[in-house]
Amino acid sequence: MYTKTFIASVAALPLTIVGSILKYVYQDWEFVKWIVVAVLIDTFVSMVKHWILCDFNSEEFWQKLAKKVFVYIALLILSNLLTYSTVNGHTVEATTLFGEYICWAMLLREAISIIENSNAIFPWCPIWLLKRLKDYNEKGEYIKNKENAMQHDPEQNMEN
Repeated sequence: MYTKTFIASVAALPLTIVGSILKYVYQDWEFVKWIVVAVLIDTFVSMVKHWILCDFNSEEFWQKLAKKVFVYIALLILSNLLTYSTVNGHTVEATTLFGEYICWAMLLREAISIIENSNAIFPWCPIWLLKRLKDYNEKGEYIKNKENAMQHDPEQNMEN
């Protein structure tokens, strides 16, 4: 009887330490479920698209997937750091919002990629909407005309 208690105590200590350390790495496991589902759907739709286009390259596929997983893990840890870090015992609202923005941006990027890839398989999305999504993905905002675009692009203004 004492042996089982001793074994349980010895096993519980490392698990407690890991659990305590893990909160500094990541806490929002509910979001992880959502982003994993989005990545899986995007990966599957992308594979089908490349299979239909007959340009599927398994080596390139695994490299891109590994890069995406690595970057997303790093971004999730960064979002956790920004969201839950404290200064004088309080979280800072600005960093909390930025941490949430990182998660929102990853999920939105996956959604845009799913729409683009599925539209390449079967054109269901209007061209104007796809263009707006691509513009948003590249610029972070949609600019309607060129005059406003010049106001938003400081490098272009310097050349003029």
